[in-house]
Amino acid sequence: MNVDVVVIGAGAAGLAAARQLHEAGVQVVVLEARGRIGGRVFTIRDPKTSTPIELGAEFVHGRAPELQSLIRDASLTMVDIEGTRWTPTSTTLRRVDDFWEQLDRVMRRLGSDRRRRDYAFSEFLDKKPGGRRLAAERRLVREYVEGFHAADTHLISAHVLADSGSPGDDVRERRLARVIEGYDRVVEWLARPIVDRVRLSSMVTSVEWEPHRVAVHVNDAGVMTARAAIVSVPIGVLKASAGDEGAIRFEPAIDAKADALEHLASGAVVRVAFRLRERFWASDWFAKRHNSDSLDTLSFVHGHDSEFPTWWTAYPSTRATLVGWCGGPRARDLMRLSPDDRAEHAVAALARMVGLPRRRIASLIEAAWTHDWLQDPFARGAYSYQMVGGAEAPKELAKPLQGTLFFAGEATDAEGATGTVHGAIASGRRAAHQVVRALTRT
Repeated sequence: MNVDVVVIGAGAAGLAAARQLHEAGVQVVVLEARGRIGGRVFTIRDPKTSTPIELGAEFVHGRAPELQSLIRDASLTMVDIEGTRWTPTSTTLRRVDDFWEQLDRVMRRLGSDRRRRDYAFSEFLDKKPGGRRLAAERRLVREYVEGFHAADTHLISAHVLADSGSPGDDVRERRLARVIEGYDRVVEWLARPIVDRVRLSSMVTSVEWEPHRVAVHVNDAGVMTARAAIVSVPIGVLKASAGDEGAIRFEPAIDAKADALEHLASGAVVRVAFRLRERFWASDWFAKRHNSDSLDTLSFVHGHDSEFPTWWTAYPSTRATLVGWCGGPRARDLMRLSPDDRAEHAVAALARMVGLPRRRIASLIEAAWTHDWLQDPFARGAYSYQMVGGAEAPKELAKPLQGTLFFAGEATDAEGATGTVHGAIASGRRAAHQVVRALTRT
């Protein structure tokens, strides 16, 4: 089959690119290795749960104009997550009303080191910025970088974090929201005009290319030719070794991207979602136990647990679910466990966090869900972050090769939105514009 453009990957970036090309009158086909669209957007619908369960992307971060306009156009509902944040003490849960301010007290000190050569964020923390007075804030910052960025603090770039590692005092960038109908409805709407152009269960094994021509080999059987290709697979797939499931061989090799890929890492996260018999944190007995009447508005619990330090509810929904989250190096250890064992560890961590017996917590759980993104051959990690010296890596990865190979995906966003759905969408649209310009020149 011959088309104008082949898009490899039907995640948010690939679909955004394909839709943009379709609207520009370009003949396009999307090849997706999985049996579904969405990539790292993975929504589960449980008949006993009133709203969807997200095992991949869940939140809308900050302003996210690309994503917010899509949500409006698709007539979906986005709701702000406000509520209250809490942290466990030795005896109770304590409300945290200055979470972002605590982060900012440490993160704003990164700017003073901006002129020196790039270095690992762990080196910044090891210097104990703020001294003894900010010891608790530094611990929170370490857990935030590991959790939110899914990063190893010994690898992630201090310079990148200084520029876009936290929202600082920008209230709008602190905003978190959810798509009530489920994130998969966003990607379904993106795919609607091109649904007949998406080929599922079509694993690309190799791409042979020369200027203005590509031959894309699918499932080691079929071949699709085109004038150009947009590669919108995660960097974990781009960095996979030959012979690994899901790996793509480029002939000739894309050596021009080697340095950028070496400075980008695929982060690790573990998420366990629980459906519960009741919202125990909103009960009278739990409020009395912790001497607070505002626990029914609980949205996040931030602790220092060695396995699952962060938990969140479905607030403002009254759905009886809880999500346990671990990011960074600790997540890699948890991913070595079976899904059932992972859930058992999450039960124990939740019991420690809220000060209830493990058996009591276990009796409240009706169902559990998790997904291994590290072992998923078409993801090989959660989302990207920039390592030391990698400030320009997304920009370099995004550059086309000889007007023929184009690159999209959250890891290629050069505007500080790596690791986000809106960054992926923006990168797909950028790649589509690049393709249209290239095609008009040939």
